[in-house]
Parts: sequence; structure tokens; C-alpha cells
Amino acid sequence: MYIVVGSATAAERLKRAAERIVGFPAYVVHTPAGIRHGGCSYSVRLDDRALNEIKKISADNGISFKKIYIEKTEKGERVYHAIS
Repeated sequence: MYIVVGSATAAERLKRAAERIVGFPAYVVHTPAGIRHGGCSYSVRLDDRALNEIKKISADNGISFKKIYIEKTEKGERVYHAIS
């Protein structure tokens, strides 16, 4: 899953909090072109199993996010589905 945030600093903070709480590795990445809406954007890439916890982690740590996407492969292409 990709959690789109507004800055590299917010992405790094969310990454560290998510790893500490859910125990899965997380990565700060540039937001994929298919879900980027203008300008430079950063995302936290995290296992889909952390979906239920990520909103609470974000709120508890004062980190806002723009949107959450799940990545799927359909007919050999990456497709992103907004879930929040």
C-alpha cells in the first residue's frame, strides 16, 4: 500500500512509527506517477496488512496523509485503488 503524504519529513516520521508499531518494514518512496497529483510527493510504502492500524498510527503521531492506495496488477499493469 502507498500512504501519500506532503513532505519527506512526514513520510520519514510515519515510516518510523509504522515500523515500530506494526512490525513490518516500511519505505519512503517518491509517489508513483499514476497516483501523483502535481508537484513532488512522497509516500510510505507498507504491507497491506497494516491498513487497519495506519489511520490510528497517523492520528496518534500527528501526521496527516493525503490518501491511501492499494496497488494491484491487472492484465500485467500496475493499477492503484484509492481506499481512503
